[in-house]
Amino acid sequence: MAEQNPYITLLYYILPSFILDSFELVNVEDKPVDKPTPELLYPSVLHIYLDERDNRTEEQSQKFRSNGFTEPTQVQDFPIRDRKTVLHIRRRRYVDSDGKSVIINNFNLTAQGTRYSDEFADFFKEILGYIPRDGEICGTTVDGRRVKTGKEL
Repeated sequence: MAEQNPYITLLYYILPSFILDSFELVNVEDKPVDKPTPELLYPSVLHIYLDERDNRTEEQSQKFRSNGFTEPTQVQDFPIRDRKTVLHIRRRRYVDSDGKSVIINNFNLTAQGTRYSDEFADFFKEILGYIPRDGEICGTTVDGRRVKTGKEL
């Protein structure tokens, strides 16, 4: 078996389990929050950009042609090194041979009714007893610090 790039191996431990099988890393940005305050839990946001791999078979390549990407889906995942983490995931669009039908792979990128990765939603359910709605961590504290919602920032 060929030796794998150690950075790719590390990504398998950091990102949700299914991501690297179907998506490739295209960019990473660490952006500070607009209005930092002492009680703010995360002083910056780590943005990880992923594009769907072109995993078509030879037969599929003859039937469908690539037609760019969808708008990115934003998924909140586990914080990394005191940074809120947001995955920006773009899926590929394909069109059939006559150019009339658009085909998009259907991935379950988030826990139902949320913008959280499945693993992150399971974590909240275990710790809080419920999964916060609308991508917000509402009214909770972590290590004695209140988690601010996006509406409060």
